[in-house]
Amino acid sequence: MIKKSIYTIGLFAALLTAGCSESLEETYDEFAGDGMIRYLGKCSEVSVNPGWERLQVTWKHNIDAGVKKVKITWSSDNGSGEVFVDPCDPDSGDLMDTIYIENLADAMYTVRVSNLSADNRESLVEEKYGRPYTYEHEDLRAFSRGITAFSRMGDKLMVALDQSNDNIKEMLLCFKDKGGVEHKWDMKEHSGDSLAYDYWGYEVSLGRDYLFLLPDEEGVDIDFNQPITVQRKGKLEGCVDEIDFKDETLSLDERLWATDFTQLMIGQFGPNWESEVNNVETLEIDFDLNTLQDLMYLPNLKKVILGKNRYMDEKYVRNNHSNTDEYVGLVTLQFLKATRPEFTVERYNQHYFYQRDGFGSTFLEAYKKAGKLTDLVIEEKGNENLLAKPACTLLDTTGWEMTCSDTVYNGYKNNGVANLLFDGPRRFVDEYWGDEYEEEVYFEPAETVGAGVVSVTFDMKTPRRLDGFKVGQPTRNEKGDPDYLLQNIIVEFSNDGLTWTAANHTDGSFSIGNTPGEESYLVVPEDLRTPVRYIRLRMSNRPIGEISSMTKYCLRLGKFIPCTFE
Repeated sequence: MIKKSIYTIGLFAALLTAGCSESLEETYDEFAGDGMIRYLGKCSEVSVNPGWERLQVTWKHNIDAGVKKVKITWSSDNGSGEVFVDPCDPDSGDLMDTIYIENLADAMYTVRVSNLSADNRESLVEEKYGRPYTYEHEDLRAFSRGITAFSRMGDKLMVALDQSNDNIKEMLLCFKDKGGVEHKWDMKEHSGDSLAYDYWGYEVSLGRDYLFLLPDEEGVDIDFNQPITVQRKGKLEGCVDEIDFKDETLSLDERLWATDFTQLMIGQFGPNWESEVNNVETLEIDFDLNTLQDLMYLPNLKKVILGKNRYMDEKYVRNNHSNTDEYVGLVTLQFLKATRPEFTVERYNQHYFYQRDGFGSTFLEAYKKAGKLTDLVIEEKGNENLLAKPACTLLDTTGWEMTCSDTVYNGYKNNGVANLLFDGPRRFVDEYWGDEYEEEVYFEPAETVGAGVVSVTFDMKTPRRLDGFKVGQPTRNEKGDPDYLLQNIIVEFSNDGLTWTAANHTDGSFSIGNTPGEESYLVVPEDLRTPVRYIRLRMSNRPIGEISSMTKYCLRLGKFIPCTFE
């Protein structure tokens, strides 16, 4: 039985070997028509790159001798087409090839590349996608205009230049003077300008110089009745062509207001402040602004007063000066002076532009040495504003109920919210000896290990008309104590204790001085001075240190007293 099985297996193996000696090609020749099918080699390394109203197609030829033509087709909702290209000589060193599909509209195109034989057999197709750059392409709007902001200042134009980049090939500001002569100012040439001054043979760098007052030629004034345009040439990302962009005409009505400057204007001129822009002649600036550049949009501005309403002790000036950008602020003030001879600047407590560079020069001095400032003068008023605080009458707070979101600090408890109503020291009686003494008090809730908002509610019992508030910081000044002091509070009104409205034309937010003992006077706009019963004060607590690797938060406020102004 075993021998028979072995014989059978052997016979099967012999037959199989005999069958394999005949090729598969010979086996199926009778079914293959003209014989074996040969597939054309396909193109490789195909890419499609955008150009100006065209696409660049590149590929690597196949050395297959059967290739007689390279077929390139394209199609989109805006049209289609095809082109045939001769293959490269297989012996050529570089098999890469390129064509351009011209006169294309704004659309996404499907591009297919394949090889054809003499009898029109086609290779496998390589498919890619591409969209040409046209005037309808959204990326054109993203290309730098070269100018981030501009404004007319008398017969001059103030411009803030964008930073240059390798994609910008040419950028010109074009205008005509009052004599009809056309001028072209090279923006690209100046976009990399910097400022420096000499200090005993050492060049002290002051950084980039990007604010200019044009024209810079003496006796030349711009004719603002004629268009002012920007001419640009450059490349967009991935674009194989240099683009000659359409001229962009500058609109003198364009004003890009900074958020913090907008808040300043609302606070001083109300919600319709933009209608008052042309009438503003004097502007008071007390708290940090990122930039003073927006001053250029005030066509009749004659006076800027810095820090007048910061009633701080001069010993805190050094460590509490404004962080407003010195270059932009000083240069903007210089341009205002250059175009308005009557323009003046007052400064209190050196609160603005106090800083000095590494060589001891104030930035006002440094920019003068560098030639950027010429006749700018800042009249220093020192701390004389301390003798001219607003005259106000504090409301009688007898019988008021004071509650806190941290209820432990309701009323007159130790560091409770009622301490906010004392303008000056509070009188205490020693429980043991009966002696009377006075002590500064302030509000300070419990520390937390997370940021939060502390709310204080004043129930005045009867509706009252409020002009504003006298706010003060505690004078306590031990190490680290300034970390507790607030820079901003939110004030709201209510008649039922449920529905609240802002005490100003923004969100109720007021900036306050944050140096020890500093007072701030918050004014409620006249149209909001209607009788109210409840006042709500909201304060965001501040990081004051760490405990067990977690940040601690707390706050302090010395006084918050409703008042009327004379």
